Amino acid sequence: MDFIPVFIKMSELFLIIIIGYIAAKAKILGPNVKAALSKIIINISMPCTILSSVMNSENLPSTSEILFILLIAFSTYIVLFALAKGTSFILRLKGQQKGAAEFGIMFANVGFIGFPVTYAVFGPESAFYTSIFNMPFNLLCYSLGIAMLSGYNIKEKMKNVKESEESTLRIFTRKISKLILTPAMIAAILCVIMGVTGFQGPDFLADTFDILGGITTPGALLVIGAALAEMPFKEMFTNGKAYLFALIQVIVTPLLMYFIYLPICQGNDLLLGETVIVSAMPVATAGTMLCVEYDGDEKFMAQITFITTLATVITIPLLAVVL
Repeated sequence: MDFIPVFIKMSELFLIIIIGYIAAKAKILGPNVKAALSKIIINISMPCTILSSVMNSENLPSTSEILFILLIAFSTYIVLFALAKGTSFILRLKGQQKGAAEFGIMFANVGFIGFPVTYAVFGPESAFYTSIFNMPFNLLCYSLGIAMLSGYNIKEKMKNVKESEESTLRIFTRKISKLILTPAMIAAILCVIMGVTGFQGPDFLADTFDILGGITTPGALLVIGAALAEMPFKEMFTNGKAYLFALIQVIVTPLLMYFIYLPICQGNDLLLGETVIVSAMPVATAGTMLCVEYDGDEKFMAQITFITTLATVITIPLLAVVL
């Protein structure tokens, strides 16, 4: 794989963040618009992206292959969870910043940047592999991920609730039900069912979801740019912990995945390559939008998303060349 095509693709995606930054500074993309765009992406376009990735796939692997890839994809999150906890401990992070860092390690940009980059690196046959890796991402990102980002706030709110007004159990039940019944979660579950049964639905519906899903990548990147515009320019580059985080995210994580899954994926170079490249993606753009929605540390999330996205313009093409 040549360095230049992947480098160009990463540069294009990064430029959209810059456009979002400029649009926010020019008062075109204000806080209210950013919040509304985040809701549209999370609740409409992102579920459509998830569904269209499977519904428009031309060659579905066998059920046994799908289950093996799904097993690999889910198992990577066990490794990432341990690495996320280790990262927050090493960087001595607390509260909302700790939640943002742990989210960032666990949830790389599998969807927004994952699809165009893996397509550029591995070709069309990688699309279904990437969609399978999106399944555990969406099942966990919109449950465990939200809990990571908002857990600190939930604890504080629960301290302030009088026992006579509402029980802790009732609060917990309501929060869990909100996490489970999200459009993205429902879409991810439907993808698992479609992948195993082979039923992809009517073409007109798949095309409709594909059109709506086209909003996701540029919209999410514009939101990141707008979030960055709300902090002083120098703050994007002056947080030392954000750089240390980026080092772990874009270098340590993919190397760790390579050595762990090399013996497991013997004979399937595409699966090994997908596992490594997907783990090398920058922090998921969903993180910034979820911070807006659930009162997470939006500032730190935007910083680590910006720095890791900038770094992967170089690191992912280098990984592609090595693979």
